Amino acid sequence: MIRALALFAGLALASSAVAQERPWTPLPSPVSATCPGGLCQPEGLDRFFTALDGSGPVRVVQFGDSHTAGGDITGSLLWRLQGRFEGREIGISARGVVGATLSGLAAREPLFAPGETRPDLIVVAYGVNEGFDDALQPQAYEALLRGQVVRLRTAVPQAALLILGAPEAMRGDGGGTCADDPERRWKAPAMLAVVRDVQHRVAADMGVALWDWRGRMGGDCSAHALTLGDTPLMRGDHVHFTHAGGDWIGSLLFADLMAAHDRRGGR
Repeated sequence: MIRALALFAGLALASSAVAQERPWTPLPSPVSATCPGGLCQPEGLDRFFTALDGSGPVRVVQFGDSHTAGGDITGSLLWRLQGRFEGREIGISARGVVGATLSGLAAREPLFAPGETRPDLIVVAYGVNEGFDDALQPQAYEALLRGQVVRLRTAVPQAALLILGAPEAMRGDGGGTCADDPERRWKAPAMLAVVRDVQHRVAADMGVALWDWRGRMGGDCSAHALTLGDTPLMRGDHVHFTHAGGDWIGSLLFADLMAAHDRRGGR
């Protein structure tokens, strides 16, 4: 149960005479039921893995919304990559805009500054804000996503692409079914599941790697469960992660990327 596993330590409990450390409990690592090892189409990352196994600098650019703008997830991924590939020059540029949707990427011109070093990996991390838009047209969204994949591949043909499937998120207007929500307040917007379905279908059809963010969070009701406990991993809005939660998500993404890298036979 995520609620129980999310109670982790490293914190001290003080009394008037003695301080006692709380036993450390591992953070949750739910299994993705959609993508084996959390990643669908991992072969789409071969160019990134080749760059990691080389000797030159490695560049990652992530386009996205507030999850990207916050910097916790990309920062967590970066320092873990730097630790794994010690001595290598690895950089991640987090280009996130609060409230952004994929349309923001489509409107971004140019994608990269003149003379900017082109990345080895481009991460596309949108979907939550689309999922809260009850008027979203799925066919139009799918056409937009396909168009942006083509655009990114044309702009940087040597780069690998990774779509972060939209995470679990919830709104608090009632009708919820989560066991730990006695007021039945929190539920995921219906359109968020549609966005995820489109992302999975487009990624599979176009050979793009996709990370099952929702599955690795724990699936149904995880956005509520992760707000509970002494050290919540999600904020009370059930959309954004705490600092600790962002670091946790980055660690899961790193672990899944490295598992795919190692299966491929990298260092």
